[in-house]
Amino acid sequence: MSEPALPPSPSHTPSSTTAEAAAGPVLRLASAADLPAIARCWYEGFFDDEVIGEIMHPRRSQFPEDVYWFLLRGIRERFWDYRHQFVVVVVREQDGQDRVVGAADWRRLGEGGQARELWAMDPRNLVAPALHLYHQTCLRVWPNRAADPNRKSFLSSAVEDSKRFWTGERAECWDLHVCGVHPKYQRRGIGKLLVRWGVQRAEEEGACASVICGAKNRGFYASGGLTELAGKPGTGEGGGIVLFTESKK
Repeated sequence: MSEPALPPSPSHTPSSTTAEAAAGPVLRLASAADLPAIARCWYEGFFDDEVIGEIMHPRRSQFPEDVYWFLLRGIRERFWDYRHQFVVVVVREQDGQDRVVGAADWRRLGEGGQARELWAMDPRNLVAPALHLYHQTCLRVWPNRAADPNRKSFLSSAVEDSKRFWTGERAECWDLHVCGVHPKYQRRGIGKLLVRWGVQRAEEEGACASVICGAKNRGFYASGGLTELAGKPGTGEGGGIVLFTESKK
């Protein structure tokens, strides 16, 4: 049995954002209505990923939809964290419907991230903790059967253990928290659009950009300007590396 879906919530980012591509795939800020589609896109892209697939969800073949719900829970909560900015690439299909074929979750670190937060008494600050409570309640009834209980927090722990990298001249940073493209649309420049969005924001703000990725993806991110190898995240398990652009300060 699957977790019941939440009704769409109001977006904290305007859906009328000017598209950054005049033709073909269109890059725009995500709205709350996009969240299930983002989760489905990442589900297709990360199902056999080394970390999300093999390490965190070894029983994904028996319970594939549990991976989707895992992704959607995280997307929902981070969407309402105002340090995070979700960006999507959509294409218009033959039936006239727009389809999310790639998505990125960029998070702003440092003082720039604090500036994105809401006033302390803004009621929208209650959305993320309320969602977290809702998700934890659902997990007691519908647990993530695809996950290894001892490794289900592997990704968040690796990020938490890597805070040492975002200090000093790298404290002001746009970090690419998650980036994924649907397998049918890979190698079409969609990933580069998603990477470019955050790198450009960093350049405009005089900050740097970063990403935690697999070593095999170093060349791809280097082509987007993330060329400086800072080290390995957390304990270094999983073959990950941390890449940065040059700080403008």
